[in-house]
Amino acid sequence: MFQSIRNTHLAFTSGLLFFTIVLFSCSSDENNLDPDIDSSIEVNLDINAIMKMINDERANGTDCGSKENSPVEKLLWSDDLAEAALAHSNDMQINDYFSHTSEDGRKFQDRVRETNFSGTAIGENIAIGYSTESAVIQGWMESDGHCNNIMKSNANVIGVARSDEGAYWTMILGSE
Repeated sequence: MFQSIRNTHLAFTSGLLFFTIVLFSCSSDENNLDPDIDSSIEVNLDINAIMKMINDERANGTDCGSKENSPVEKLLWSDDLAEAALAHSNDMQINDYFSHTSEDGRKFQDRVRETNFSGTAIGENIAIGYSTESAVIQGWMESDGHCNNIMKSNANVIGVARSDEGAYWTMILGSE
């Protein structure tokens, strides 16, 4: 009888251990990521992390200075916008300037037109000197203009990139 109880207890404990291992191995952060994010552009940042932070801000709604923004739909990733963002971040880094206007006079809409993006470019945020995705998002959310860009209800796609050297960041929002 004791052998039967011991075998039952051992089987129960083994089953519980197996279930626990399976449960925890299936609950990694990777399973909570948007499966649509599949970038062919090396943007020098954690796309999934930055998209989660941006979309969390949009889903919650937020005050950008004196403007109260209601929750808005999540943004989807655009490789074309990321390509334009990366080109601008690297151009600012290489040519040592910080501006929405390139030294050759191009605006973000011009840079987006040079990609295969078929929609409309509707906003750009730039930043310099931030070392992490969370720091740059916090900086943009604390700036009224940048925050309002992130919260634009007509935006449904986004591309974000960090310069190859890591100091310059560009976010471009668009509508498709």
